[in-house]
This record gives sequence, C-alpha cells and structure tokens, in this order.
Amino acid sequence: MASRLAEAALPFDAAQDLGQDAKLVEALAAVIGDRDIVMLGEPSHGDGSSIRLRGRLVELLHRRFGFDVLAFEADFWSLTRGWEAISEPAQIRPFADGNLYDFWGRAPAVDGLWTYVEAVFAKGGRLDVCGFDCRLKGEMARENLTATLRSTVGANLSDEQFKAFADGYAALQTAEFAAPPQKELQEGYFASIDRMIASLKQENVSTDAVKQAQAELSSLAAWAGVAWKGSSRDEAMAANLEWLVTQKFPGRKVIVWAHNNHILKNPTVYLDIRDPGPAQQIAAMSEAQKAALSYVGSVSSRTFPGRGCAIATTLGRGETSALFYKALDGSQIDFTVTRPVPAHASDSIEALLLEKNAEAALLDLRDLSHADFFRSRLIDLSYPADAPFGRGYDAAIYLRDGRGLA
Repeated sequence: MASRLAEAALPFDAAQDLGQDAKLVEALAAVIGDRDIVMLGEPSHGDGSSIRLRGRLVELLHRRFGFDVLAFEADFWSLTRGWEAISEPAQIRPFADGNLYDFWGRAPAVDGLWTYVEAVFAKGGRLDVCGFDCRLKGEMARENLTATLRSTVGANLSDEQFKAFADGYAALQTAEFAAPPQKELQEGYFASIDRMIASLKQENVSTDAVKQAQAELSSLAAWAGVAWKGSSRDEAMAANLEWLVTQKFPGRKVIVWAHNNHILKNPTVYLDIRDPGPAQQIAAMSEAQKAALSYVGSVSSRTFPGRGCAIATTLGRGETSALFYKALDGSQIDFTVTRPVPAHASDSIEALLLEKNAEAALLDLRDLSHADFFRSRLIDLSYPADAPFGRGYDAAIYLRDGRGLA
C-alpha cells in the first residue's frame, strides 16, 4: 500500500506560491470538495517546516477557496475575545506573540502566516483569528480573565463565591499538571461557574455577548474537568469549535490549525495500530475507554457530517525544535535547540518518498479502504505506526526536509 501511495503522490515545490501550481490547486480542490471545514495538522509542535507550509496553505485556502476563519488549537478566551479588539495591522503580531503557544505565535517559522494575516487586514479583507482550546494560556487570560468576569458575569456573586472561582482558576494556571487540588476547592470552582451561567440565563437575554459568555464559562468548567478529573480535552476543544462554527462564525469557511493527532476523524486509526508498542497500550485499555476515545476531528465529523476535511503532514529527514513542550504552559522557548527527525522504517511512506527525492508531495488518501494499512509517523512524529490512516485523514503532505522553529 505504501509503495502504491508513493507512486501516486503529487510532487510540488513547497517554497513557492502554492497558488501558482495548477496541478496542486486542482488536487487540493478535489480533496476538499465542497467541505467548509479544513483541518491542517502537524506531526510535532516543533516542526517548523509544516508550520511554514501551512502558512502558505492558509493563504491559498483564503485566496482561492474562500476560507476566512483561522481557528487555532489554542486559548479559546484570549484569541477569540482578543481578536475582536484588533483595530490595525500593527497590533496583530504582538497579539499572536502574547496569546498563542510560542511555537505558533513568536517563532520565526510562523512569520509568513502572520505577514499574510496583516496584509489581509491592512487591505480591509476578512480573515478572522480565534482559538478553541479549553486550556487558557494566553496573556489576556492569565492577566485579565478574573477581573473581567468579576465586573461582568460574576458581578452578582458574593465575594466568597467569586473567590472560589478565582482560587480554582489560579490553581489551573499555576499547577495544572500537579495533583488535583482539594475537593472543597474543586467544588467551589464548579459551583461558582454554575452560578454565573444561571445568572446569565435568569436575565432571559440571548444576545451574542451572552451566548459567548456562556460558552466561555462552559469551557472554563471543561478545562478543570480535563485537569482534575481526566476528562477528554479533545471533547472540550470540539465543543468550543462547534460553538465557533455555529454561533460565532455561522456560514463561514473555517481552517482548523492543530496537531495531526487532534484532527483524526476516526479513533480506530489509533485503536487498530498493529505496532507492538502502541498495541500493548491499546490492549491495556478497557472497552469503555476505547469507546470513549475521541479527537477533535472525530467529534466534529459527527457534529458536522460531510463538512470536514483533514490534511496531515509528515517529515522525511532533517530536524525539529526540541523544547516545544515547554511552551504548553505559556512559556517562551529557545527555538534553536533541535533534534533530528527519527529514522524511518524502510517500508514506511516517508522512506519510500525519500528514495524518490521529492521535496514535497501530496498524498490523496480518500480512496483507501477500511482495511488499507501503511506505515507512517502521521499520528505523531515520535513514533511510527502501521495503521489505517485513510479512515482518519483525507490527505497527507510529505515534506522531505524538516527544519526547526527558528
């Protein structure tokens, strides 16, 4: 199967204006069809090559296909609210630097994307930015969320009731990955959110601002569920994305920017992996855990049947930035520390495309059957998998040379 895919792969020049490659545009048009949600993935948050390419893909999707919303796997509150306050192009890059994970905001690899967003804004065009992650690690959320809620939806709470929220929120910001806080703190946090949502409902007003506040509060509760109770982050992110698609930007065409893992449209891609390592982990899962496994892509495929297209990326050789994980708590990272792209098995799609020496190639996976397996690092660059990738991705883009974020 991998050999057949490698032979059919469409080579292209990833460094050029993608809109000038008629064959590539035609192939992408066939993959996307009439779907209005296109999910673009990366195999590692340290992969600067896929970030640079996806910046060019965003430009192509905006100019040629009419996509005009860019939704990041990042801070739902800071990005979605913060973008509303942008009034001039010069504000865009500082906004991205402060409110996106460092690998998508401040990294040189993403310069091309933000330069294009600034140019669209300067010309009066429309390309709105938002986030769908329940984890609020942006500057706005860290510095302003508590005060904003106290003066708005939290105004009717007593000082003691609002302090319960503030204490829980502080625990999420400072000790998200530590042991869960005491039960009393958790209960007080959830109760305060319930009171704020109830207060909004009692006003019996259904404005856009009220709907957004309700969605934000629900997301804050979901974040605590993920951190303290082991709930699914992907389910929480998918709920935020659903609200963005249906309430914030109805009728618009949306680009989803995330990790390959999150855009999987079918969890059986992972559950049916044949490799010994992952297979042992999967075998240890209970049937209930397997049934509950979900991804943003799989939940969105149920919510918006026939509307989502998932395009993953993978690398052949080169390097990636090694410290990307440190950005997940909102920290700035050193982009220059790198590590090599792992070696590929000889029967993998990456190894076969390396032999062809294509700089970049598009693989159309739509015609693969449920039983078609091939080996790749598409789910995550850190491990190879012999898996039915066609169930989860509509297409994949191979890039020969990995580069870090610098």
